[in-house]
Amino acid sequence: MLPGGAADGRRVVTSDDALHAPGLPGSVLVVGGGAIGVEYASLHRSLGADVTLVEAADRLVPLEDAEVSRHLLRGLRKRGIRVEAGARLLEWEVVDEGVRAVVRTARGESVAVAAERLLVAVGREPVTDGLGLAAAGLVTDGRGHVVPSDWSRLETAVPGIHVVGDLLPPPSLGLAHASFAEGLLVAETLAGLRTSPVDYATVPRVTYSSPQTAAVGLTEAQARDAGHDVVVNTLPLTAVAKGMVHGRGGLVKVVAERAGRVLGVHLVGPHVSEMIAESQLVVGWDAEPADVAHHIHPHPTLSEAVGEAFLTLAGRGLHQQR
Repeated sequence: MLPGGAADGRRVVTSDDALHAPGLPGSVLVVGGGAIGVEYASLHRSLGADVTLVEAADRLVPLEDAEVSRHLLRGLRKRGIRVEAGARLLEWEVVDEGVRAVVRTARGESVAVAAERLLVAVGREPVTDGLGLAAAGLVTDGRGHVVPSDWSRLETAVPGIHVVGDLLPPPSLGLAHASFAEGLLVAETLAGLRTSPVDYATVPRVTYSSPQTAAVGLTEAQARDAGHDVVVNTLPLTAVAKGMVHGRGGLVKVVAERAGRVLGVHLVGPHVSEMIAESQLVVGWDAEPADVAHHIHPHPTLSEAVGEAFLTLAGRGLHQQR
């Protein structure tokens, strides 16, 4: 996963190693700009380290809405984190003072980066080789995920054997809260209770950085690619009093059908992980903006911005008009 070698747990670390590595580095090079990479870059910056974050895709958290990615990039750079998107780690070596690396930037330049620690956050894969799963009758995909034969019960091809968590292939998201729901589904199935399958389309996604991101449902691009006639409303968090008090920017973006239901809600800013749950209900219940626009949000809270975004799409906006 790295050109030239593997993690040693000291100078070159994974996200697991980073929690146990000795001391705090004065500088760190983070490779991978998905949720884990962004979270660890933000964490190290909060602890005082100089941070360089490298992502191969053309933007951070590339699975999220592009507008959220832009605001996240702006927020991280404002905190002093050097971000190189569309870039690749070409080579690296461990030296006495840490790690020396060469990064190819999106501009085609080869840039030398020195850091006390290199943190690798380029994804995880199941470790299922050698477990004899095929001999037991279980089906795996090319990456080693265990494939259920019945997703409604998460039951494998072998009756009575179920699979949850990181071993599941997409559409499972490999998120802790999704895994919890999967475990609950299996436990209730084994107990003979009436169950409902996990609705992966409405599982919230959160990046615990500063600023945070949170989302549920389709991005604007995904909605358009799926053929929906899309209408979008974007509202800065500073449109409400609590957002002005925080003074840290951020936004709410709602993606909806022009004459119908809310398809996705996307947030970036302080504490937005605490604001996404209501939007999960809106998306999961196929609600339209007018269905939820009358709900009153407490004042002053950041959640008022979510309510205002729905109000605007329903034609009743206080700070915006469609």
